[in-house]
Amino acid sequence: MPQIIILPHVELCPDGAAIEANTGESICDVLLNNHIDIDHACDQACACTTCHVIVREGFKSLNPSNDQEDDLLDKAWGLEP
Repeated sequence: MPQIIILPHVELCPDGAAIEANTGESICDVLLNNHIDIDHACDQACACTTCHVIVREGFKSLNPSNDQEDDLLDKAWGLEP
């Protein structure tokens, strides 16, 4: 079972967290279901980028992004390579 490590964030998760996730479950769903209230302005309709996260490790284990995700991320703030 995959584990998502949340680094400490002053507003969202001050102490950080380690959360078990089901394979195929969205990171947004996992965070919200574990009381880490990340922004998701479009209610997870994939119409904005407010729920984007930065993946520090394990990026290669994720499914590739699709064209719609890539187009939306072109407009997102705070992205890193």
